[in-house]
Formats: sequence, C-alpha cells, structure tokens
Amino acid sequence: MRSPARLRPVTAAAALALAFTAVAGCTQVVPGRAVAAAGGTSGVGQTPTQEEIELGTAAVRAVQEIWRDEFPRSFDEPWRDIAITVPVHTDDPRTDQPPCVRNISEVVGQAFYCPSADAIAWDADGLLPDLSERFGQAGVTVVLAHEIGHAVQSRLGLDELQARSPAQYPTILLEAQADCYAGMAVAQLRERSIPGLPMGQVELDDAMLALVGFRDPLGVAPDDEGAHGNAFDRVSAFQDGFVEGAVRCAEMTLDNRQFTQRRFGSAADLARGGNLPLTDLIDAVETDAGEWFGSLVPGFVPPTIGEPLSCDTDDLEAQGPTRFCPDDDTISIDRQELAVLHEQLGDYATGTLLASRYALAALDAAGEPTTGTPASETALCLAGAYTSRLIDPVGDFSLSPGDLDEAITVLLTDSWAARDTDGESPPDEYGFERVAQFRSGVLEGSTACLAS
Repeated sequence: MRSPARLRPVTAAAALALAFTAVAGCTQVVPGRAVAAAGGTSGVGQTPTQEEIELGTAAVRAVQEIWRDEFPRSFDEPWRDIAITVPVHTDDPRTDQPPCVRNISEVVGQAFYCPSADAIAWDADGLLPDLSERFGQAGVTVVLAHEIGHAVQSRLGLDELQARSPAQYPTILLEAQADCYAGMAVAQLRERSIPGLPMGQVELDDAMLALVGFRDPLGVAPDDEGAHGNAFDRVSAFQDGFVEGAVRCAEMTLDNRQFTQRRFGSAADLARGGNLPLTDLIDAVETDAGEWFGSLVPGFVPPTIGEPLSCDTDDLEAQGPTRFCPDDDTISIDRQELAVLHEQLGDYATGTLLASRYALAALDAAGEPTTGTPASETALCLAGAYTSRLIDPVGDFSLSPGDLDEAITVLLTDSWAARDTDGESPPDEYGFERVAQFRSGVLEGSTACLAS
C-alpha cells in the first residue's frame, strides 16, 4: 500500500515470501516465452520423471485437440496443427537445439511459442518438474495452453497486425489474449474429463495460482515494453476465456480491456516493496474504508476495531484473522495470525480481509443479513469495489504495485474473505468463484454488488 504522508518511513521490506515466486515475462526474442523467477526455484537440476515428461506432451496434444473443434466453431476456419512441439531436455548436453534460440541455455526454465517456425518448446527437465511440484498437472497444462494461445493468435493474423500497428497490439494485450485462450482450453478440459489430465475445482484453482506465479515484476506498467500483466490482469483474462469462450478473447482490444498494474508512486514505497507495517496498514484501512463504506449506507457508523463483547467466540474465530461482530459493531483482529499472513503474502492480503469485514458491517447497517451465501458474495464484491477506488490515487491512501496480486492470492488460497458472521463460507465454493466475485466489484463498482 502507498501510505499517507503522516505514516512513519520504514526500512526496505523483504520480497514476498510466496510459495510461488513472481516470474518475469516473455522476452522480445521469442514472443510468448515464460521465464523462471529471478531468485526462485526453477527446478533445474532435478531429474524429471517419465510421467512429468509425458504430461507436457499429453497437455499439448489435448489442447490442440480442443482447438481442432473450437477454432472452426469460433472463427469459421480449420485449425492447422502446430508444426513443431518439442520437450527440450536442458540437462542433457546431447539435446538438439530447438528452433528460434541461439543456445540451449535460453530454454532453461522456459516455455515459448515461436511464430516464425510455428513451434512450441518447453524445458522438460526444469520448468515442468517445478510446475508439477508446485501446481500439479494443472500448472503444466495452463502454461502450455497459454503458449498454444499464441499459436491461435498467429493463425488469426495477429503477428502481421502487431508488426503494422505495435501501439495497438502491445505485448500486454497479446499476453492477456493468450491467458484468455488458456482459460477457454481449461474449461473444455473440465467438460471432456480427459484421463490423466483431471481439471476439477481444485485443479482449476491450481491453474490460476500458476498464472499468479507468472505475473510481472513489481513496478512494471501496462505500457512498458514486454509487460505481461499483474496477477489480477492475468487471472481476469483467464476467467473471461473460461466463462465466455474464444470469441471473447479474440475481441480484446486496448479500448475494451482494463489493465490495473502501476509503477511505484514514490521512492519510499519502492524501498519498502509496497508494503506498510501491519499496524500502519490497519490504521489506514480503518480510516479509509470506514469513510468509503459509510458513503454506501446513509447513517452508517464505521465499526470500531477492538475486542467484541457480545458475539460467540467460536463464530468469531471461524471468520479467520479478521472478524466482524454485528452485536456490538466491532471488528476484531488476530494480530499474530495477520502478522504471518502479512509477512508471507503482503499487506493487501490483510487489506482484503479487512475490507470484507467492513462490507459485512455495511450490510448490517443497511438491515441486510450478514449470514448466508448472498451476504458472503456481496461482501466479496464490495471488497473489490472498495479496492477499485484505491488503484488510482484519490487521496493519500492507495494501492502499491503488487497489492492486487496479494488480494488475488489470498482469495485463491483461503476462504476467509468469503466467510459470513457465523464463520461459514458458501458451500462448494472455491477460489475461482471468490476471485470472480471480487473482480465484479473491482470492474463494475458497488452498484453491481448491491443490484440484487
């Protein structure tokens, strides 16, 4: 978070301790390339199992089979199979060099599509074992489906369009389209139930977490050359393709696509990695969220942050590290648990959970239920609507680069933000749905949340 000037300066914060490190985007040499994280674990040096080697080939085969049906249905043209699909054994010095690279070392930790050779290649010895270990087969599948998405673009003439009008087709737009096409492919995999490539609800969330791992480094802006998108942008594009299909992906333009990542607004924010200390974050949200949610409900009095006296302790603890007690209009905080979350994911993971509790307080003030699925979903949506106003500064308090990534991560990895005042979250709801409801608020505002 970018803090009000009144907050004290802090020393530089450590990098986010995510289990999946942020990954740099595609290079300009080979469009569509996914590159291993700087300082992260690329998996190089591990010995891939035969199952992991075959998984990449199986995923490419399955996604191409999907496109043989989908491409003519969506674009009224036959699908042309990709000319070269090759797993590259980067640990074997005898490995033949794949197309479009000068040296085999350029493939380490990477997957890419090369339009000039109509080739997809991937590191079978480093990247695939790493993806498989962290995200299961869904991580492997979504990365390769993304690269096949670039092949789809090539078949639709995007290479020529970008060459003629690079400003209209920047890298970030092409990457969003490829994420969108990957979402369509994953949706089809769910419907087809292909043996060896399960794509249930857990795998769907794993696929999205893999995309989070390939977000841009902090501070990259949408108009930077080679920008690919933050976690929010990439997951958003994936969800659009999953829900709406390939035509929706092809229709993406700079006119109808919002990109949310931003540069650092100050040297101080850069120095602390965009993270406020936990106490400062809580104080800032208490003031800012109290005012914003108060604007939604006439007569709303922001809840106080303190120890509740009237609510059942078990219900409160079941809400997670941030809890709203409607009986005495109090938000309570487990600072020890929040400190761990704050350290592991970043400050706006905490901010997202707090925003969802203020949303429940607003529902309570409006005389609406604070329990049940509608309350949970509205709270998620309103947390997104509140977050939207922080993307571009409207005051001293605003998002820093990485904050939306932190929000997406906490929504994918835990149901806390969706829990009602009884500590219950909607049954059979996973991260995909939580992110979708949060996105609705971010993109459409509070009106969409309160429409029902």
